[in-house]
Amino acid sequence: MKDLWEDIVDRISETAETVGKRAGEVVETQKIKGKIRNLERSNRRDFRDLGRIVYERYQRGEVQDEDFLELCENIAEREQEIKVCEYEMKDIFED
Repeated sequence: MKDLWEDIVDRISETAETVGKRAGEVVETQKIKGKIRNLERSNRRDFRDLGRIVYERYQRGEVQDEDFLELCENIAEREQEIKVCEYEMKDIFED
């Protein structure tokens, strides 16, 4: 009978140890995923800021690189379309 109880206690201990280990792994994994999300968010912010700087230089005529020029021209065209749309909305509300 003693062997049976020792077996049960050993299995419970092993199970508790395994559960504890898995919980620790989950916590560590979540910490790493959180760090990755923060790093990606910082990259998106820096890319956005970089783009804004390049576009401001384009507006001042300081951008010569063809790749930048094409992207900046596309943005400028969309800004004009946005202005047209805003005027259309304004006209709708004034009627």
